[in-house]
Amino acid sequence: MARPHLALALALPGSRASRDRAERLQGATRRPRRGVFAIDNRRSPVVLVRPKLTEQVQGLVAPYLNIHTTAKAAGVSPSALRLWERRGLVVPTKTASGHRRYTQDDVSRIRDIRRLRSLQGLNLAAIAATLGVNGGGPARGGLPEAVRELGRRLQALRARTGLTLRQASRKTGLAPSFINSIEHGVGQPSVASLQKLARCYGTTVSGLTARRTGAAGKVIRAGRYRVLPMLGEGIKIEQLAEGRLAMDCQRFTLAPGAGSEGQYAHEGEEFIHVLSGRFEITLAGRERYRLGPGDSMYFKSSALHAWRNPGSDLTALLWINTPPTF
Repeated sequence: MARPHLALALALPGSRASRDRAERLQGATRRPRRGVFAIDNRRSPVVLVRPKLTEQVQGLVAPYLNIHTTAKAAGVSPSALRLWERRGLVVPTKTASGHRRYTQDDVSRIRDIRRLRSLQGLNLAAIAATLGVNGGGPARGGLPEAVRELGRRLQALRARTGLTLRQASRKTGLAPSFINSIEHGVGQPSVASLQKLARCYGTTVSGLTARRTGAAGKVIRAGRYRVLPMLGEGIKIEQLAEGRLAMDCQRFTLAPGAGSEGQYAHEGEEFIHVLSGRFEITLAGRERYRLGPGDSMYFKSSALHAWRNPGSDLTALLWINTPPTF
């Protein structure tokens, strides 16, 4: 039970005990603990006071987040941040002892990378082309002319169908900014994202990249196949037959780790024959098949499918679609 004279002293506005208590409360408001937010009741409306987390970094004193806090805030793993740093997508500052320090701008960029990676199915090379590396903007002159020409064709098709960027985004599930970056030649589509755009505009990947002039012959000599524009890092697609045919015949060459970077579906049926290397394909998000040299596979194109080269060597495939809806 409080003593009467002490309770009276605390209640008196001018007493020493009252002043000491007020100073302690003010000090607690001015000096929030590390890692928590304090409410400043001295102002109206109520505001949050951010804790002072600073460190001497390359001669500057600035707010920072460490790698674990940053990873948690952006929804990724610390190992992903280290990988993206090696690829030049994220460039944190470092202390004299080598500890990484991230800003709020870094967190925003990491969230953009995660979105392009998980939702748009882009590989790291395509993300670098879209966002730029080492903190810079997109590298406008860095993509091949064939990829920039592909972007111009996509823009013309979208205009012909009367779709806005937002309408095309809703139909394909791709971000408007990503579609815009492809159209302007600063973003590189993956196989999955290009197939979605082609289908949205009423065409196919093969038709979208076909030559505009020249008659198709019955025979295409070795080394003279049309090569589709680069659709992701380490992917080469050669068109083995041209013209208005009932099937789409292609040869895929995949570098180790290269893949569709997302799943897609379309009408028709597909046949795959592995010429060399290893190949992995997943149907409907749950059926996974691993193929080796000499193995073949047949499935309905309407099943969502995603694929990649899981091996350490180049993979070569004979891939046939009928009708030509890829």
